Amino acid sequence: STTKPVQLPATPLPTAENVSASEGTDTKENVTNSIQNEIADIEAKSIAHCSIDTSYMGQQEMNRHSAEWYKLWDDELNSLWSRLSAELDADTKAKVLEEQRAWIKKKEGNATAAGISALGGTLQPLLESEVAGEMTRARVYTLAGYLADARKESFSIAPEIQESLNAADPSLDTVFEQFQGQWIFDESRGACVGIERTENCSYAVEGSNWTVWVTGGDLFSDLDVYGYTDANILFKITRGGSDSFYELSFGPDKQLFLMYLTALTPEAMNDSDVIICE
Repeated sequence: STTKPVQLPATPLPTAENVSASEGTDTKENVTNSIQNEIADIEAKSIAHCSIDTSYMGQQEMNRHSAEWYKLWDDELNSLWSRLSAELDADTKAKVLEEQRAWIKKKEGNATAAGISALGGTLQPLLESEVAGEMTRARVYTLAGYLADARKESFSIAPEIQESLNAADPSLDTVFEQFQGQWIFDESRGACVGIERTENCSYAVEGSNWTVWVTGGDLFSDLDVYGYTDANILFKITRGGSDSFYELSFGPDKQLFLMYLTALTPEAMNDSDVIICE
């Protein structure tokens, strides 16, 4: 897997082994069962998994390795969620449930966006698992904080870990900023792909923050985003009861690529249309 391990804080978190006997059995048990200690144990397992040398592995084995890392965090997320469901009051539970549903939709869309470049290829599962795993790890820390609050426990996140959690889920606005501008794909007729803040765009899509337009072609916006990573944005356009997709990304020489797909299938990938802009 290409997932980069994150170092744990230099100061070890408390464990049952480093609590003095004079503090008593109850204290040992509380420390062992604390949310802080539980997440530290999962993080340690994650680091150990990501530290395995994958250079000798074939693609299928690397895919399994990445999927196992994702499952480690997904299992912890499900464990936290089951306890939250039992311990939160009704109003808080309803709020967190709505938030969780939105997060699941975003995770699935972002994983799809990550795998689009290898759609149907053997690399696709690894790309999808890594994004899903990174987002799930970040979500685990959020849910762990909620559960610690419900139990009146302290819970903190080391700065280096927080930095990696932020990187796992970049803001859509930040990603759009990378593509901002008018990109020419046919200089003879001045044809462009425009990615502009809606407030500054002549073709503004109402209610959006970012508008994307193509000379003589489609108009869409951040309201149509299906998923994204720090390097691409996938849009889903529904018209006349049918779906189609656009993907914004950069080529190797910083050219802008706008790919059109009729569906998210390998067959559609083979028949895709790509606009290449300078």
